[in-house]
Amino acid sequence: MNQTEFRQMVQQHGYGEAQVTEYEPGLDNKMHTHDFSAMVLVLSGEFTLARESGAATFGPGECCEVEAGTVHAERTGPSGATVLVARK
Repeated sequence: MNQTEFRQMVQQHGYGEAQVTEYEPGLDNKMHTHDFSAMVLVLSGEFTLARESGAATFGPGECCEVEAGTVHAERTGPSGATVLVARK
């Protein structure tokens, strides 16, 4: 998926404007929740979304979604990750 397709998709699903976020190399956040839902498109690097049920790793062009209140953690590979994030 490219940035244009992602921006169209998040708009259709009621998300706000997507913003670029940079994650540092080797990031390993503690499990936490947010009071908002987020949709993420990986632009570069490796982004892992860990949930209580398991973890999935995403690369450039891949996207994932986290519903509000979901227990999760963000992790990155040795090069970090640059992502587009939209929230609702």
